[in-house]
Amino acid sequence: MLKNRQTYYKIILCIVPLTAVCSTALSSLIAAVISLITVASVWAILPLLRQFLTEKTAPFVRIVIAIGVIGILTLIFTAIFKDATQSIAVYLPLIALTTVMLYPISENTEAAPLAALKLGAAVGGFGSAFLFLVGVLKELLGMGSIFGLDIYTKLFAPIEFFKTSGGALLICAVLTIVYNIA
Repeated sequence: MLKNRQTYYKIILCIVPLTAVCSTALSSLIAAVISLITVASVWAILPLLRQFLTEKTAPFVRIVIAIGVIGILTLIFTAIFKDATQSIAVYLPLIALTTVMLYPISENTEAAPLAALKLGAAVGGFGSAFLFLVGVLKELLGMGSIFGLDIYTKLFAPIEFFKTSGGALLICAVLTIVYNIA
C-alpha cells in the first residue's frame, strides 16, 4: 500500500495540518490515536452502509461518521488528558474532513467490514505513526525534551523554530525526502 506514492502523499496531506498544531509528543500521540480510530471506524462502517449510499451521499455520510467518532473520542481524551487535549481539541474536527476526503477510501466500499477495518487500520496506522513521529521530533528539536523529560537542554539550546508550524512542515518535508530515497 505504501509503495504507491499517491497513497503515501494522500495520507501525508491528511496529517500535515495536525502536525502544525500538535506541539508535544503527547498531543501528537492523542491526535494520532484519535485519527487511527476514526479512519478504522469510517472504513469499517462504510461497507455496512453501501446499499444506502450513492456517490452524492457517501462523502456526507463519511463526514458525519468521522465527526461523531471524533466527538466521542475528544470527550474521552479531554477527561483523561485535559491539558494536552485542550490545545488540539479545536483542530480535531479537521481530522474528520481530511480523513474522509483525502484518504484513499473508494477501494474499501466493496470489501467486507472486517477486511475494510483491517485496511483502514493499516492506512490510519501509518498516518498516525507519521503524526506521532513528527510530534516527537518537534518536541525533541524545539524543546529539548520528549514527553516533558529533558534530553539535552543542559548541553545545547533547543532550536525554537521547530516548535512552530513551519518547523513541523520542515520535519514532514525531510521525512518525505527520506521516504522517496528509500
